[in-house]
Amino acid sequence: MPAHSGYSRHMRILFALVLFLSVSVAQTPAPASTQKLPTKDDPQGYSPEMFPTDDSRPAPAAGATPLKKQPVPADLAEIVRQQFGDGFVLATHRTDSTVKYLHPPKETDWVMFLTGDLDGDNIEDAVIVARNPKPLDGQGKYGYKVIDPYFTYHGYGDPKITSTMMSEDPTQQSVVLIIHGAGAEGWRAAKPKSKFVAINLPFDSLSFSQVKNRKKMVPALNLASHDTSSSVIYWDGKKYRWRETAGLAGL
Repeated sequence: MPAHSGYSRHMRILFALVLFLSVSVAQTPAPASTQKLPTKDDPQGYSPEMFPTDDSRPAPAAGATPLKKQPVPADLAEIVRQQFGDGFVLATHRTDSTVKYLHPPKETDWVMFLTGDLDGDNIEDAVIVARNPKPLDGQGKYGYKVIDPYFTYHGYGDPKITSTMMSEDPTQQSVVLIIHGAGAEGWRAAKPKSKFVAINLPFDSLSFSQVKNRKKMVPALNLASHDTSSSVIYWDGKKYRWRETAGLAGL
């Protein structure tokens, strides 16, 4: 694993801790673990579905529609403008980086549009990768909610603070727009069920996966990373949660 990727990721958490200490709401980080990495043969409590092989994937949860990579609709930019505002620009390609990675991501891996049922209501939702240096600005006007599942997991989840900690690595400056669809029009409805802007998610490419939540398999958005541990976010019925999946890229 290259030093830069791990360093950048850990520095983001460290920076969050410093900020929270300054406002007297810091939390003590958990001590580093010396436990071996979980594997398919030694899952250490992880669900077997967290160790997919190249020739098999977990079956979709009952009643759930898998997330599907699809051609980008011609009107997607206009939909994003209407639902989230002019500040968001579609991330149609991966941002260039001068960092030399051990396992450089391929441009063909870049996915910026997925559809499927994320919240389990059998109505099609949408996942869209975009960029906006000030994602909080349009919350009131456009009715979306900025969330930070990654830093929330680590105890520092106030987007008003963590939105200022966008990684200096340009490949990590994308935000993920999530539209929970409503009615027959699904995610294209003029008034969707709900809208989210997820910030600070560590990923190089997106795909669909599943995780176990309260003894039930639920759809998840897989955040694949070529140089660090991969992870997922999933809807727990009330909010999106982040979870690291087993294994490190390149091992």
